[in-house]
Amino acid sequence: MTEPATRSELSQVLDAIQGMQADMRAMQATIQAMDKKLDIHIATTTERFNLMDEKLKRLEDKIDAVEAKLEQRINAVEAKLEQRINAVEAKLEQRINSIEIQLGQRIDTVESTLQDIAKRQAGTDARLWGFLVTLLVATLGLLAKLLLFDLPQS
Repeated sequence: MTEPATRSELSQVLDAIQGMQADMRAMQATIQAMDKKLDIHIATTTERFNLMDEKLKRLEDKIDAVEAKLEQRINAVEAKLEQRINAVEAKLEQRINSIEIQLGQRIDTVESTLQDIAKRQAGTDARLWGFLVTLLVATLGLLAKLLLFDLPQS
């Protein structure tokens, strides 16, 4: 069976248990200190992340503002270019129309001149044929007179 423990043995066991308790308290204190340090590190890290997140948000806001300004400027430039292009197109259309009108007038003038020339040519042709026919008739008449009526009298 079990032998009764002596007082010195019990006091040694008690001292060992008390030593272990002291070690455990020291370990608990160390763990608590490490836990506090860890909490501090977590808090500072969280603060840093929050600060960085705020800075990123501000940076994104600035980028969005710059992007909006650029888009407004681009739209304004596009509108100005559109107006200029429309103005140039209108001027070109006016010039083309005026050139078409001038060409139409010149074509009409040339056509009327050609018609006048054709009428004059027809008149000139008629006079020339009249002259040629008259000359031919006169020549034939002269030949007939010479052959038929100017016979030497013998």
